[in-house]
Amino acid sequence: MSRAFKLTSWNVEWLVDSFGVVSGRFEENSKGFAGRRPSMADARAKLDALRLEVLEMDADILFLVEGVPGAEAMQEFVDTYLKEYRLIRHPGTDDRAYGTEGHQWMWFLVKPALADGRNVHLLDLSVWKSYTQDASFGSHSNGKWFFSAPSLDEETETVGANIRHKHDHYRHPQVLVMTYEGRRVEIVGCHFKSKHIGENVPTRKASESNEAYFARPDVTWFMAKAHVARAKLTTEASDVRYYIDKRFAQEEIPIIFVIGDLNDGPGKELLEREYLLHDLIGVLQGDVFFARKFLNHALFDYPQDLRWTARFEDKLDPTRAPTILLDHITFTEALSRRGLGPLIVQPRSGVVEHEIHDRINATLPEKAKTSDHAPVSLVVSNHETNPKPRSPRK
Repeated sequence: MSRAFKLTSWNVEWLVDSFGVVSGRFEENSKGFAGRRPSMADARAKLDALRLEVLEMDADILFLVEGVPGAEAMQEFVDTYLKEYRLIRHPGTDDRAYGTEGHQWMWFLVKPALADGRNVHLLDLSVWKSYTQDASFGSHSNGKWFFSAPSLDEETETVGANIRHKHDHYRHPQVLVMTYEGRRVEIVGCHFKSKHIGENVPTRKASESNEAYFARPDVTWFMAKAHVARAKLTTEASDVRYYIDKRFAQEEIPIIFVIGDLNDGPGKELLEREYLLHDLIGVLQGDVFFARKFLNHALFDYPQDLRWTARFEDKLDPTRAPTILLDHITFTEALSRRGLGPLIVQPRSGVVEHEIHDRINATLPEKAKTSDHAPVSLVVSNHETNPKPRSPRK
């Protein structure tokens, strides 16, 4: 079977830092930088290395996380460094169409050969909000929703009983839509809320037991804030799930990918084990008892020791491994069972691009490295709907 397209998701770690230095676009807004603004030499080295890494991976559809804010600025970046790709934008010049706050935006870049004639565009976010409102029976309304979590008094740093908090996407999912051999294909690109709460993990004394550590008022406060952040994160995954459920209410076997940096970690971390009792990817993937609505994972059959995209030393949970899988590509059953559409995902088609990423970054100084995330990719194949009969064995 021939390759239909290669799909890659990559968090490029505050691209606004390096591109802002080189282009001069963001000099007047120092808040746009991550607090470690690179030198001109490091910024240029990162952007050149990023271009090299993208070209070596050779994705047909590239989803960039933590890209440049604003469509015009991102277009300048693409025209300068990745002119082999077409930036997929909403019509017009109003950046509010992307529903994104802050300086970490998400963008789809598509090779012209794939985009031409396939009606490639971004879903209008009003459609998303209408669908999630329907699928949630109105609990998600106009892109906003409530959830229950502890009340927090910032002045006294005390934790109260659960109350209803309101939330919406800081970075609204972007949906790339295209027509492939007469079928609608959707790629939902996500960068969920960070687990970071703006505070450092309280230092644990060398001889301090778990019981004594977690009984401390400063740790109780930290855990409560972290709990609220994780609850917000989970509800963002639920909102994506509502969109998928609505699509299944319209079409028997929709072709949908969900990709991006989900900020979920290795599974049931300490917060999930003690407070939420679930892992985020499980919320997003759905219920296996409704198999066709379940999301399969691109790295399901990828070697366990290589199935990670970032390193993070968790001071709150220091015994767990520092290698975590934050970046995902998942897809609906239509792509994994023969006869359900024009596309199919063959076994061992997913990969974390460790070799290319490590080799290109090996000689770069720290502030010039392309990213602290390794890219993850999936090769999607054309499905032969009417294969030629094989000759009988002699």
